[in-house]
Amino acid sequence: MSHVFLLGLAGALLLGGAIVSLALARHRILSGWLAFGAATAAGVAVFAVVVDTFRAGAGQETVLLRLPVLGAAWTVLVDPLSAFFLAIAAAICVLSALFSVHYMAHFERDSVARFYPVLLVFLASVVGVLVTTDFLFFLVFWELMTLTSFFLVTFESESRTTQRAGRKYFIVTHAATLGLIAGALVLWQTSGSFHFGAMRDALATLLGTRPLVGNLVILLFLLGFATKAGVLPMGDWLPDAHPVAPSGMSAVLSGALVKIGIYGLLRVFCGFVPVAGPVAGWGIVLALAGTGSLFVAMPTALAQTDSKRLMAFSTVGQIGYICLGLGVGLYCLPDRPALAALALMGALFHTANHACFKACLFLGAGAVLYRTGERNMDKLGGLGGAMPVTASSSMLASLSIAGVPPLNGFASKWLILATCLLAGMTAPLFLVLGIVGLFISLVTLASFLKVVGAVFLGQPSEDPRVREVPWTMAAPQAVLAALCVLLGVFPQVPLRLAHAALASAVQIDLPSSQALIGGPWTLAPSIGGLSVAFWAPLTIAAALVVLSALAYGLQRSAAARVRRVDVWTCGEPHGPSAVRYPATSLFVPFKDAFHGIYPAVPARAPAFPPALRKALDLDRWLFMPAARAVDRAAHGVGLTHAGIPQLYLLWIVVAAAVVVAIVLLAS
Repeated sequence: MSHVFLLGLAGALLLGGAIVSLALARHRILSGWLAFGAATAAGVAVFAVVVDTFRAGAGQETVLLRLPVLGAAWTVLVDPLSAFFLAIAAAICVLSALFSVHYMAHFERDSVARFYPVLLVFLASVVGVLVTTDFLFFLVFWELMTLTSFFLVTFESESRTTQRAGRKYFIVTHAATLGLIAGALVLWQTSGSFHFGAMRDALATLLGTRPLVGNLVILLFLLGFATKAGVLPMGDWLPDAHPVAPSGMSAVLSGALVKIGIYGLLRVFCGFVPVAGPVAGWGIVLALAGTGSLFVAMPTALAQTDSKRLMAFSTVGQIGYICLGLGVGLYCLPDRPALAALALMGALFHTANHACFKACLFLGAGAVLYRTGERNMDKLGGLGGAMPVTASSSMLASLSIAGVPPLNGFASKWLILATCLLAGMTAPLFLVLGIVGLFISLVTLASFLKVVGAVFLGQPSEDPRVREVPWTMAAPQAVLAALCVLLGVFPQVPLRLAHAALASAVQIDLPSSQALIGGPWTLAPSIGGLSVAFWAPLTIAAALVVLSALAYGLQRSAAARVRRVDVWTCGEPHGPSAVRYPATSLFVPFKDAFHGIYPAVPARAPAFPPALRKALDLDRWLFMPAARAVDRAAHGVGLTHAGIPQLYLLWIVVAAAVVVAIVLLAS
């Protein structure tokens, strides 16, 4: 079967599932199962396309609809780069749909008619974005993806916090979309076509004849896609949107939506910008933006007590690692293609890894919220015994995001930082950025040890009747945790897929994956035939299993008796909640240690200048005024719908006059 047929089948299943789940929305559980079934069936069709693309290469580009007046045509093509992101998006959406079947009972006052149908349309729009090769239709699907994700973020319609976060997301992402439209129109004026190939040629022409305009177009694309990816400061919307969205949608936001921004950056910088052009300079810009994101976001995450907000800030930080890898790869692409390929492969690998462990963490936070009603980690503790699947999955994901070997987060971070340091041998800036990235990895470890310690370890501080979530919520967490282990122990498989994806996108020939990463059981990055690093994850994993079994055997053979008594303080017994170590306290040792290492940093930070605080308060002078302006405009338009037929006829006459005036001016 052709790719177009399978993609059309997936689209029909998703849209049909959206209609059926909407019709049965009164039956919450049944509607959820139907949505999951539609997403799974569509996912099978999408994965068939993915497997065939990696096996046989890109298919034939197919034209579905032509708009010759606009120089546009709806053209569909699945290459390995598209397939890589299709696999990520489909897997995360299917698992999130299964998780949501019972989780949506948490929202008793909100109808699931505004969740399951919109989630399915969202997945269809993501597929459209990834397979379309005409920028006009790309923007159509991009806007549909943005609108559906907005409705999912603002699912809790009665919450003012949710609506405020939704307005901010709507304004920021649509401003970014305007940047994409502006850049596309400039290239369309040069080429007369919206096709990716024509736009690539137009950009090369502009860079040769009008470099200022050409680089401005690149900047517009960078801002548009980096905003969706969550790169600071454009990604300021993300820490607000994540906590208020349903946890299934939070997993989709972090695991799939922000990855589409990374896809856009790769399409532009690997497929549009000439390798012999300014790509190296833009690589430095992207690396600096990524390092800034992780340097700001991860220490901010460490200070959070809201579990979902902590994870939202960590998403910004991990996207920073991806952008750092992309920046190193783009900088090295013109002169050192082997090092560039390794850096880009590390960035793509971390993209897949982040989808796994961050979606797992958000689903774990949702499971805790489902059972306890709490996101405040200071009010949680000791849930590991009551929720073993959630606890073990979240612990594995936490260790993975922190880069603990042999899990998947270590392999991709190791490759990104190694290439960063190697690039720093000739460009010292990357040496500094690599050291910053290494330090922030320790901050990440501290942040998620805080999550594990405050939520799952210690004495229980919650209702003893708390128990594990239903299997529909536990199974997706277990699958994602298993992927964190498998991708870490066998990193060669995703790295070879990442190499195939990059080889189809970049405009130069890359060394083979065999020459770059070595054999099937070890990871030995090589440049020019010279091995620059070595990692044997399977050996390390086997050693850890043996040593863990040995330690457990020794502990069991000792047969030491355990005696549990109440906690005594000052001669009085106290309950666990009175003497436990809360999440807030876990941040204090880090601050003390940081002050000891850097004594120039005062123990108490000086007051933030009020004038600078106001200048940086984007909510006060940008987002909220824009939101109020949109509300006033909508209210004004609403006043014209008074139900008077003569008024509607008048609008028709006015609209016709405007159209005639435009035609006369254009002619």
